[in-house]
Amino acid sequence: MNRHEVAPMRAGFWAVLTLGIFAWAPALYPGYWQGWEGFAPVFQSVAPTALASVGATPDLWRGAGSGAFLLAQPLLLLGATPTQAIQFTFIVTFILGGAGSYVWLADRLGDRGAGLAGLAYMLAPMMLATVYVRGSVSNALILALTPLALAGLASYSERRSLVGAAVAVLSILWMWRTQAGLALAVTLMLLIYALVVERNRLVALIVLAGGASGMVSLVSLWSPTPPTPSFADHFIALNTLLDTGAMIGDAAATAPYQLGLMAFAGGVFAVWGVSLRRQHVAPLVRRLLWFSLGATTVAVLLALSGSAPLWQASRADWLLSYPWQTLLVVAPLLVMPLGALPLALDELETPVYWAVLLALVVAASLPHLTPKYTQVTPPLRPVAVLGDNQVIVIEAQLTEDAATHTATLRVTWQPLQPLDFDYNVFFQALAGAAVVAQLDAQPLGAAQPATGWQPGEVLSASYTLDLSAAPQGERLTYYFGYYDWRDGRRLPVDGGRDDKLVLHGK
Repeated sequence: MNRHEVAPMRAGFWAVLTLGIFAWAPALYPGYWQGWEGFAPVFQSVAPTALASVGATPDLWRGAGSGAFLLAQPLLLLGATPTQAIQFTFIVTFILGGAGSYVWLADRLGDRGAGLAGLAYMLAPMMLATVYVRGSVSNALILALTPLALAGLASYSERRSLVGAAVAVLSILWMWRTQAGLALAVTLMLLIYALVVERNRLVALIVLAGGASGMVSLVSLWSPTPPTPSFADHFIALNTLLDTGAMIGDAAATAPYQLGLMAFAGGVFAVWGVSLRRQHVAPLVRRLLWFSLGATTVAVLLALSGSAPLWQASRADWLLSYPWQTLLVVAPLLVMPLGALPLALDELETPVYWAVLLALVVAASLPHLTPKYTQVTPPLRPVAVLGDNQVIVIEAQLTEDAATHTATLRVTWQPLQPLDFDYNVFFQALAGAAVVAQLDAQPLGAAQPATGWQPGEVLSASYTLDLSAAPQGERLTYYFGYYDWRDGRRLPVDGGRDDKLVLHGK
């Protein structure tokens, strides 16, 4: 038996399952974390459609498809809350991603190398940020299904496993139903992987079959969409890829495109080790290592501002929301060199050194496992969506006090995008068509202007009207909304159905 075959004890496999708890444990904490997408995935899971439309513009290529909420449906049927169902979905993405990475690499790198890679994948800054910083179900599922597809392709290549082929096809199809733009990029990466690393035309045909199935399943939704207007604003600087002190909002957090110091160091030492003992490393492993490094380099270059002309010339900027999402496509390849360390450097395969590597992977992830939570429980549907899916109104509770002749409106809301202007709010009471009381103010006062709100942040405020001038005994109608105080233009409500929330008194 080769020393790099999967060991009977499967220590690496159990390391993924046990230490991987660090990755998904925060999903079990009370409350829900305030990610960029806010409660939008929670609302979308209740009534999934072909393309998500709650708090989002339906978009075939960049939007979330029905596949993103597939895992949530059984739990909802069993009585779980939408928030619990989405948290469960995120937990499963961690487990699938780690287990898929292990299965993909176990035959090539051995049990301990595959276990190290699988754990590093679950705790990768990019994976953690996708869940706890962005809160993106669709992107998290892509990150989970890509190593699963690689595992299926490797299984078919090694053993002609029909189960492996089926897993690969279904994983690719599921990706297309989750987010088509990223799925297309992943499909192209898998096709090149099949031809360059596996060197097997049948494996390439499996990828093509999965991709073709995904494309055909979306024919009825096919429509051209323009590039995201802010796409060019999100190119990254090379030095930020390893900047562990990047700030998101008011808390230290991982930028969603960081490679991670462990993955970077693993790649450097793996290349050095393989170069030293090239004759002892299988050709397939060498091809896999160089392919991983090459694909990662291409993904990084496409995320830098210098690639802007290429994006524009190829018209590929309609596939993704951010150029750095190319790094999500190659995420499993980022941890492969780290998993190759025990193979490249014999000493690192001994239990003590291997355990130290596992501990370093866990320790490096700890600063990224502190999301900011809210204890607000969202309703089944948002009260309203303001602007161009800029703000979700979670609660709008009106109370009238006859003794003091006042009306108070308590509003809880969540921005989903940075606002481009410090909008004011208006709160009016009407008797018939006449305005009998009104309020005009900054939503949270001058100290917290709207342009400073962070996506996903849950905010609340109360507004009180003096109703002493209102007709006694007449039922009042109330208007609430946001407007641009420069020209009076109001933010549209629910996609332009109205320009205000309408509430009725007793």
